[in-house]
This record gives sequence, C-alpha cells and structure tokens, in this order.
Amino acid sequence: MQTDRTAQQTAEDVTAYLEPALREAVGRLSLPVRRMAEYHFGWVDAEGRPSVPVGFRRRPALLALLCAGSSRAAWDAVRTAAVAGTLLSAAGTVHDDIGDREMVRKGRPTLWNAVGVPSAVQVGVALHCLAFELLAAEPGEAARELARRAAFAVRECCSGQILDLECEGSSRMSLPAAQRLLESTIAMPTAGVCVVGAVVRGASEDAVAAAERFGYHAGMAMAYFDDWEGVWGTSRDDLEDAFADLRRRKARAFAAFALQSAGPARDQLAAYYDDTAEPGPAELRRAAALVEECGGRAWLEERIREHAEAALRELPEAVPDPAARAELARFVRAITAEVG
Repeated sequence: MQTDRTAQQTAEDVTAYLEPALREAVGRLSLPVRRMAEYHFGWVDAEGRPSVPVGFRRRPALLALLCAGSSRAAWDAVRTAAVAGTLLSAAGTVHDDIGDREMVRKGRPTLWNAVGVPSAVQVGVALHCLAFELLAAEPGEAARELARRAAFAVRECCSGQILDLECEGSSRMSLPAAQRLLESTIAMPTAGVCVVGAVVRGASEDAVAAAERFGYHAGMAMAYFDDWEGVWGTSRDDLEDAFADLRRRKARAFAAFALQSAGPARDQLAAYYDDTAEPGPAELRRAAALVEECGGRAWLEERIREHAEAALRELPEAVPDPAARAELARFVRAITAEVG
C-alpha cells in the first residue's frame, strides 16, 4: 500500500479498495431492497440508472483497515468486517434521516424522501441483517467478538437516536446529555470499528484497549467537527442542508454550552430554541452568531482539538504498523485542519 498519501488520497484509496466487496455484499439483497440500497450508496439514481457516488467518506472502513495495518494482506484480512461496518453505518444513516426528516443527502433526495418511509425502514433493517450475515460467515473466535461489538454499537446507536429526537426543540437541553448522544451515536461505534482492525490482526489485550480509546477520541473529534462543519464550515455547502441542526433546533452540545451562559445573547438564543416557527436564512445566521457570542463555537473548537490530541496519544500503542499509524495521524489532523 502507498504510504505517503494525503488524508484525502487515503480516503479515496479506501473507497476504491472496498467498493467491489461492498457492491458484492449489497448484491446479495433481493429486489426491491437491493435497488434502494444501491440508490442510498449513490450507485444508481431514483430510476435505477447508474450514477456516480458523490461525497461518500467511508470513515468506518478507513479506520478498520488502517487499525489492521498498511499492507494488502492486512487489509484483505479485515475487508469483510470493514464492509460490515460500512453496512451498519449506512443502516444507521437511513434510519437517522427518517427521524431527522432530512430531505437531502449527498446532493439528492434521501432514501426515505425518494421511496417513502416504510420502504426506507425496511432497507435499513436489511442492511443491518446483511452486516451480521457477513460477520457470521467469518471463521474463528474473532468473528464472534466482532459480532458482539457490532451488536452493542447498534443498540447504543438506537438509544442515541431516540434521545436525539426527544431533545429537539427546547432551550432546556443538558450538556452532559448532548455529549452522551455523541458518544452513543458516533464515538462508541467508531471505537468499535477500530477494535475490529486490532482484533483481526491478533493484537494483545492492551493494544485492543488502546485501539478502542483511539477510536473513541477520534469519533468524538469527528462528531464535534461534523457539528462545527454544519454551522461554520464550507466544504459541504453544495451537498447538505446548511444549518440543518439549527433549523430543527437540535440539542447539540455547542448549543447546550452556549445556553449555560448569561446575558442578552443567551436569552435571545433561548427564545430561538423555544420558538416553533420555521426559521428563515436571516434567523439561522442570527442563531449561529448568538451561539458564537455565547462561547459555543470556541468551546466546540476546543473540544475538537482536545479529542484529536487524545486520539493521537493513543496511536503508538493502538497501531504498531508505522505506515498505518502515520496515515491515521494524518486522518486525525485533517479533522482539525479546517477548524484552525
């Protein structure tokens, strides 16, 4: 494997490596679920015609593969588990889009928006089942451990998604609850896929634990960055609904922190979160400015850097392969690069 790549090149190489196996796995699904899953992955349009995927990151697969090592043999050993992780992530996204009423993803209608809620629910269930089918076919004790950890990650995500819906549309949000939400929906599943790579390569218990800590902190950094990008970033302006979390008045950690402050800006922000009217562009920009004035942006950027640094500290023990470790370090540093 090439080892002097940028973080973007690594992501592209992971996608190219994994795509044939991912397509083969999705090909096991029967119609019409298979066509709908292919639409979600960007391989076909709403009419079933071939299309080019745009904006897919394949982060779970990237972490699983690099935590296993940098050689082709290391990647081949963990490929099935990486595909399963990608399927689980996709299933969570399908169901999350339904709960969040997301209309657009990757520049086109979300799956439920294209085929309806009942069908999209079934596609998500089918993707979950397919992931466990793949893991069940893997030989040895490692497969059972991977399935156990995957099941834990899925049920934690389910709890997190319910909490996400329950905390929507109120200024009385709890910062600890908002942080637990990120842990259950992103950090813990990310820790799980990092453990996948370590377990498959036969790592020691200490190395597996270090990989889990690395994944947790990398996941929290990614989760906080995704929140930051949705309000203050520019890289997904053409692909996603700008200010989506502010629009739906989601109980995000940066907002919860901002609402702990005092003063006129805090009171105006609380009034915005307690309102039920559909906000326009001016109101959304004003809400973002109020969060920043109340310290929410600065707090969020510090959390991104804090967790990225913690992830980097775990890398030497988590990933002994120097080339893979260097690529993971570039991946983590890329999370903080745009924040500055």
